[in-house]
This record gives sequence, C-alpha cells and structure tokens, in this order.
Amino acid sequence: MNKLEIKEYILEAISERLMLFGVKTSEVTDGFDLVKSGLLDSMAFVDLVGGIEEKFKIEIDFEKVADDPAFTSMGGLMNIILEA
Repeated sequence: MNKLEIKEYILEAISERLMLFGVKTSEVTDGFDLVKSGLLDSMAFVDLVGGIEEKFKIEIDFEKVADDPAFTSMGGLMNIILEA
C-alpha cells in the first residue's frame, strides 16, 4: 500500500459527502482536515477509519493517535495508515 492507494480509497469512501458539500477532490490536500472542515462528523470519521482498517487489513490504535492533532487531516490520516 502507498499514499496514492490510500488517498484514492479515502476519496472514494467520502465521494458522496464531497459532492454534497461541493468540495472538489483537488481541494482535499494533505492539510485538509476531514472533521474540522465539517465534511465528516466524528461518527462518519470513525466509520471511515473502520473501512480503511478492513480494506488495508490494519488496526489503528485510537488511544495512541487520538492526541495527534493531524489525525483527522488527509495527510495525517495517510501517515498513520502507513505506520500501522
């Protein structure tokens, strides 16, 4: 798995919300915060992470990463996935 695969999966998983909020995929940069932007609420973010874990056969330790302010950003999430 690499960053491109991860980003493509995330964009696919949130594609309906992107359309609903009028956000272009090109706007979802590494610094784009999926939660603080209002695109995902906390439950939708947890669902996204669950889908990521299933897709990439990994486990993300929420207790370990919850204090990371970048966790909900696209780049931060991709880095945590790569480290899992």
